[in-house]
Order: sequence, then C-alpha cells, then structure tokens
Amino acid sequence: HYYITNNLSESMSFLYKECARIVGLVVAGKGSVKSLCLSTKNKAKTKVYAIVFNVLQNYGTLKKIAEEAGLDDTPLVYIHLYEQLYRGGMKTGGPIKTQIKQMLPTLQTLKIKHHNASSYKRLPLYVRINTLSVPDPTAVIKQLKYQFPDSNFTGDPHINFLLKFPSHTNFSKCKLYSKGHIIIQDKASCMSGAALNPPPNSSVIDACSAPGNKTLHLAALMGNAGTVFAVERDFKRFKRLKSNVIKHGAKNITPICTDFLKISPGDAKYANVTHILVDPSCSGSGMVTENLVNNFQSKDEKKIKQLSDLQKSLLAHALSFPSATRVVYSTCSVYAEENECVVQEMLDSHSENWELVKVIPGWTRRGDTSVFKHADRCVRCDPKDETNGFFLACFVRKQKVKVKVKDRDFLGGAKIQNVFSVRHLSMRYRVKHHYKYPYKYIRLY
Repeated sequence: HYYITNNLSESMSFLYKECARIVGLVVAGKGSVKSLCLSTKNKAKTKVYAIVFNVLQNYGTLKKIAEEAGLDDTPLVYIHLYEQLYRGGMKTGGPIKTQIKQMLPTLQTLKIKHHNASSYKRLPLYVRINTLSVPDPTAVIKQLKYQFPDSNFTGDPHINFLLKFPSHTNFSKCKLYSKGHIIIQDKASCMSGAALNPPPNSSVIDACSAPGNKTLHLAALMGNAGTVFAVERDFKRFKRLKSNVIKHGAKNITPICTDFLKISPGDAKYANVTHILVDPSCSGSGMVTENLVNNFQSKDEKKIKQLSDLQKSLLAHALSFPSATRVVYSTCSVYAEENECVVQEMLDSHSENWELVKVIPGWTRRGDTSVFKHADRCVRCDPKDETNGFFLACFVRKQKVKVKVKDRDFLGGAKIQNVFSVRHLSMRYRVKHHYKYPYKYIRLY
C-alpha cells in the first residue's frame, strides 16, 4: 500500500509540474492551450487539459488569493490552490501542500471574497446526439433525463439533435458518452456542418478534418451515406481522427493523411465532390480558453498574417474544384484578418463563379459590414451567445446562363451584343463558343 501511494503521489507531482509549465507558457503567450496540451509528453493528456483549462478559467481569482495570502506568485501554486479549493484536495505531498493546508480557512474565505475576479464566463456544455450510432434519438434523451435528473437540459433551436446542459455537468461516467452515442461539441462548431448541409449520397471533402467532430457531423447529416473525404496532413492528428471515426460508427468517412493543397481538383477520385468544408488552422482567439489569457499577451500580427495567407490558399483551392457547388469557410477566431478579410478577398477574385449566401436562419449576430458590405451574410458567434467565438461564410456557385445559337454567323454579328444587354452581363469577352458546332450552347459566366 505504501509503494502504491508513493507512486501515485510522484505521478501526480509530475502531472502538476507539467500543468504548471503549460499554464506559464500560455500566460507568456508562447502557445495555445490546445496545442501545448496535445504536444505534452505526459500520457494523461486529458487530465492535463482539464487541469490547465480549469486553472486558467479561475486565473484571476487564484491570483488574488495567492497575493493576499502571501503565497508565491507561480503557476504551480495556482494549480495546488485550485485542487485544494475547487476539487477538495491534492493527490500529492510537498511543502506547497503543507503550507496551503495550514492556511485553508483563510484561503476559503478569500475564495468567497474574490469569486468574481476571473473574467471567464462559463459556457453551457453542448452535447450532440450521434445519429450515426443511435437509431432512436428520443431513447437517448430519456436516458439522459434519467441519469441527469437535475440538469434541466434543453434542445437547441438552431442545430438538430444538439442539447444544452449546465456547464458543471460531468459526462466522464456516462456510458452514452464513453460508447460514442453522444458527442461533446460546442454549438458554434456544429454550425459549419449545418451551413454546408450536404444531402445524403453526396460527395464531400473536409479539408482540415482532425480531430473529427465536424466530420462526424457531416457524416450524420448525410445519413451515413455517400462519401466524406476527411483530409488531415498531421499524422498524429490523423490517427486521432481515425480512432474517432471508428468509435462513433461512421461508415461513409474516408480518412486521408495528406495536405489538402496537394490534392488536385482534376483528380478523378474527387470528380463528384460538390460540398467542401474548409475549417483551417487559426489563432483560436475565439476559444474561451484562449481569451482567458488575452490580457497577458498582445496580438501577434506576424502570426495572424501567416495564418491568413494559409487560410486564403486553402479556401481558393477549395473554390477551384470544378464540381463543387457549396463551400463553407469557418474559423474559431475573432480577428477580421482571418475572417471577413479572407472572405472579401476570395469573393473579389472569384466573383464570376461564386457568391455568398446567408445561412443559419434566425441567427442574429453577423459579420462586420464595416470590413465589406456583404459581411451581413456571414455568421459570427460570441460568448454572449453562450458559445465560443466563431465565424463562418458560405459560398455557393452561381448558376450558369445558357443561350442557344442557331447560326455560326450570329456569333460574330451585332445581335450577340443584344444578348448581353438583355441578360445584363458585362463581361462579354468571357463567352465560350465553338465556331465548328453552330448549334451548341454558349455558356455565359
């Protein structure tokens, strides 16, 4: 028993130190919560993320408690404070634990005094019923009501099969969650799939797929029929994607480990692709966990520029697929440089074939029209809406106008000008015709 306890104490000590390291890096602006937690060498990545997230969301309160109690102003002290004051104790020893336990009554009083010091707003917990593995969603709702009788969860008015739970709801021991019958997914994240809305049996590309929640949503919207090409270039993230696909019962997802920019639009494999989701790497500035530390770091203009250039490349590539009719672009960023500015540039350079359409009916928060006039067709989400910060835009291919030509001489005569004036088409030099086949159709773009 001594050796087991001792090993557990050492293990938790290493865990706390790793969490403290990540908290320090995040506050110093040297990485995002998500990327640092995923890259940790500690095998308990889920525990690391949970501790880091919770410490950051209570950062203001913990800092004030430490200052007034005369404790060291370090991330490791904050972690010990959090574990003792919010989780009922620490699973490790050491001088910090001893000091905190001796001051426990004082610290609890300070916690009550400064409980509003953190600027963090706890968001609801959203759960999407996984219709890929659940034939009867109503049965899942009944089970959730039985297991969480006091949660008073509600259905979402904008996203089908999405449920809103109180933020403190714990699904770690819920069998529906462990078996993949429900998926914890923020409402904003679900909007990408709802906007793309691919029909059953269609062919879809998710250009930046891992970890796969949006991909699984697309597969569910398609009724587990058709094909979703789930593209992910990072091998570690790709393995996680494949694991999620298997766990959640998706049969119409084809994971592909490659860079989306290396996929040729002319490849016969993707000849029937009509719907594409582009949800690229971004600053993550809309994520509440990232906003927690915005007070400690300035906006990295150089990084934003690099991300913006990559986002434009990915979106332009998606718009070049010849059979694509609908493309959704989304980010979890709040910066216009990654959102409206990207969409405006792509719309200006592809206006002959593509236009923006308004999606998610009933959603009031829209894009910034001071950036460009059609931004009101875009969607923005904000913590005020009880979601993470998010942005999306939906491009739809313009319908081609066809004019039948009965005489080859007609192509070179004045009458062709009348066709343009009637159709109100200004780019007459874009007419594609074939002099050898006078009865063919001319495509006007």
